[in-house]
Amino acid sequence: MPSRRQLVGVFVAFVSLCALLAHLRPVLYTTSAQHPPNMPITHIVLFQFKASTDSAVISDVRSNPRPFNSMPNLTSTSTKINSRMLALEDNCLHPSSQKPYIKSSSGGVDNSIKGIQNGITHAFVVEFASKEDRDFYVQSDLVHQGFIRSLDGIIEKAQVIDFADRVF
Repeated sequence: MPSRRQLVGVFVAFVSLCALLAHLRPVLYTTSAQHPPNMPITHIVLFQFKASTDSAVISDVRSNPRPFNSMPNLTSTSTKINSRMLALEDNCLHPSSQKPYIKSSSGGVDNSIKGIQNGITHAFVVEFASKEDRDFYVQSDLVHQGFIRSLDGIIEKAQVIDFADRVF
């Protein structure tokens, strides 16, 4: 039978190993192609507007970055695009809880001095709590789908990239 000292040693080693594995969890996933469960997803959207798009429709929202908590018509092309994109955070509702599920959203007009934007003028960053929330947003959310349809004839180019932090 192991002595008390040996049992304490095994217990300390076990607790230390658990702490080390918890600390290394993000690092361990960086070498994996699989997405870890319940890890936030960052969704980046870049827009280039058609030259014919009225600047009032595009509209910079610097004066009021969260202009609407409840927008009556997220699909109207007469409503400012940037305002509608940011309002998705409050208007996209989770299918089971019926509460907003976008963790955060931000966006703005390009101000880079690099000169390599290739026509992209506006960027938005949307964060989701999980891959499942992002998948619902992209594939099924009717509010988001309506917003996308409203961009027809206005957007020259859109680029989207999603990632989980430190998963390579």
